[in-house]
Amino acid sequence: MCMPEVRAECFDPTLLYAFNSVVDCESNLTFHSHDFTEVKIVLSGNFTYIIDDIAYEVGKGNIIFMRPGVKHIKVISEGVQVEEFNFGLGNFQIKNLPPNYLIEPEADSVYSMPLYLPEIIKCINETISEQEKNEPYCDLLIKASILKLTALLYRGMSANKEKSEKARLNITNSEKTNIVNTILQFLSQNYMKQISLYRIAHNMYLSPVYISKIFKEETGESPINHLIRIRLTKANELLSSGNIPIKTVARNVGYEDAYYFSKLYKKYYGIPPSVEKRTNTYS
Repeated sequence: MCMPEVRAECFDPTLLYAFNSVVDCESNLTFHSHDFTEVKIVLSGNFTYIIDDIAYEVGKGNIIFMRPGVKHIKVISEGVQVEEFNFGLGNFQIKNLPPNYLIEPEADSVYSMPLYLPEIIKCINETISEQEKNEPYCDLLIKASILKLTALLYRGMSANKEKSEKARLNITNSEKTNIVNTILQFLSQNYMKQISLYRIAHNMYLSPVYISKIFKEETGESPINHLIRIRLTKANELLSSGNIPIKTVARNVGYEDAYYFSKLYKKYYGIPPSVEKRTNTYS
């Protein structure tokens, strides 16, 4: 990932909105996209974000960049409440990027920035405070806070990139194999838990994009798709017994949301888990 060339004299986006949101599994959530960039900072709750048909396990501290035209939806388990800070930027052009893009089209969508997170949260609190006070010139102060927040996001991505590149320079072919084997073992042993590729990457001081790249080179599939295959294979084995409730099967293979699990299962096996269970019950 090449960091965008952003200069103060030519970066003056329109701030479309900035707000906190609290949602749960009963909220009216649908697949949608925007013609501008939306940035989301997760303040609490663990859930799944589906972005362009790729599932990302995210939680507190993750920053999500929604590029223009990218379809996305939250999948929230029952009993989980998610709080996010959201802001949208439009009417801008960064050198060498498409209109209204803050990051490259092929860059990661989800980031973790522990180094700058306290300052990012401070900008969020300043924004919310100004909105609540609604005093003269609050719109200027709110936009200033969001621009500062955006600059901190760029700093965080630059720091992550520098750390990843330093680690990557020292990786041999055998170490690449060890990284892939470590991920394979971790997924095999923890498929029933909430798994984030970004946490794995952070622990290895590597970028999620780089890990995904070498994993696919070695195995022919992405880590997320491999995880889904493990989970659905285990689910098929459980359903073959014919006497386990679908909600229990879903939970046992790492999906708190039985509806989302059923959609994945049908896509993978061609039939819904209810049919699979019924077939094995009467066979």
